Amino acid sequence: MRYLNLSLAAVFLAAFALFFGNPVLAQDAPLKVGFFDINKALSESKKGKAAASKLEAKHDSLKKSLEAKAKDLEKKKQDLEKQAPTMNQEAFEKRRGELAKEINTHLEQTQKAAEEMNNASKEAMEPLIRKVEEAVGQIAKQRGYTMVLEIKEAGVVFFSKDADITSQVTEAIDK
Repeated sequence: MRYLNLSLAAVFLAAFALFFGNPVLAQDAPLKVGFFDINKALSESKKGKAAASKLEAKHDSLKKSLEAKAKDLEKKKQDLEKQAPTMNQEAFEKRRGELAKEINTHLEQTQKAAEEMNNASKEAMEPLIRKVEEAVGQIAKQRGYTMVLEIKEAGVVFFSKDADITSQVTEAIDK
């Protein structure tokens, strides 16, 4: 809720400063604001869908590999627990230490996989975000908008559908 209030305050302050802080704008042109939904634009564009599909395939591959290793480690742990009563203390401690090392290695691999996914996501999304920014700028100029806000980030509660440029942004992504 606090984020929403801060976002709304920022939007109103920006609009106020833009409209009243510039005498030319205050006299000659009314404030005209456009809106768009970046998530919708990306998820509905062909390029956005392709990037999401590629990332999902990478995620599934990494997940499958990590889950197989986790299952193997769990089996080794259960085997060690079953054999513990028949093992001497030294042999038990040695196998438990080896298992602990394998578990730590697996945790490191899991962390590396998360970093790899994060980097892959950034790499896939950066060109699309640049395209969105360019498209928003071009559409704003064509329609004469003073500013364009992203619906979710700006905390917009209501806006006229006439001011929504999401479909044009989606089309521009695929050009």
